[in-house]
Amino acid sequence: MKKQNFPLFLSLAIFLVTTIIVAVFGVVPFPDYGVLTKDIPLKGKLIYHVEIQNENLIPPAPDIMDECILSIDLSSNEFSEEKVICGSDLYDLSYDIYFYDAQIYEEKKILLRYWDESTGDEMGLIVDKDSGKVLDKISRPNYPRQQNNMNVYGEKLIDPWETSDYNSRVIGVYYVNRTETIEVFNSRAPARYYFESLHWSPDGNHIVGLDSENNLIIFSKNKKFSPVEIKFSKLNLEIFDDEERIVVRLLGWTD
Repeated sequence: MKKQNFPLFLSLAIFLVTTIIVAVFGVVPFPDYGVLTKDIPLKGKLIYHVEIQNENLIPPAPDIMDECILSIDLSSNEFSEEKVICGSDLYDLSYDIYFYDAQIYEEKKILLRYWDESTGDEMGLIVDKDSGKVLDKISRPNYPRQQNNMNVYGEKLIDPWETSDYNSRVIGVYYVNRTETIEVFNSRAPARYYFESLHWSPDGNHIVGLDSENNLIIFSKNKKFSPVEIKFSKLNLEIFDDEERIVVRLLGWTD
C-alpha cells in the first residue's frame, strides 16, 4: 500500500515545489503606474479609436456594435471621455466607414475613409474634432503616412518594439536627440505586455502611449513625474451603457 501511494506523494511534492518556484521567480507583474490627477498640468486633447462590443460570453468573440472616435480633454476639470463621431452617426451616408486608418488632419480635423455607394468609389470624410460635425467630403483621399514620432524640438521617439526585450520581459520608452538616446521609462513586465504606439504632446515635453491592456499612459520626457495612467470618468453616452468599449488605436495628441 505504501509503495502504491509513493508515486502520488512524489507527484504532489513536485507540483508544489514547481508552483512555488514559478510564483517566486516566474511571475512578472505589470508595470506600476500612478494615476493622472489635475496636479499634473497638461494641455490638449487625446484622440483615439474605440470599438463598442457587446458582452457576449458565448463563443465566438463579442460582436462589434459600433466604432467611434473619442477624445479626452486633459485641461478640463475632470478626465471624461467625449464622443467625436461614431459609425452609427453616418449610416445615412455609408455603412462602410473605415475607422481603422482614421487620421488627425490639418491638426484640427479628423479624416475618415469610407465607401460611397452612390458613386461606387472611395471617399474621404473631414470631421471637426471638437464638434463632430462633418465639414467636407474628398474624392479618392490620399492617406500620407503620419509622422507622429518627432516633436517640436526635432527629437524622435524610438519604436517600442526596437527598445523592448520581450524574452527577458523588459520594456522601455526612449527617444533620440541629435547626439544621444535618452531613456524615459524602463520596467520589467509580463511577456504579453507591450506598448501599441507612442505619440508626443504638442509642446514636446510629454509622451502618451497605448498599452496592450487598453490603457493610456502618460510619460514626462524629463521625468518631472512618474508615469501615470488615465482613469476615465463615467461615460454619459447612452450607446455605451450596456456595452464594453475597447481602445483600438491612439490617433494622437492635439492642441
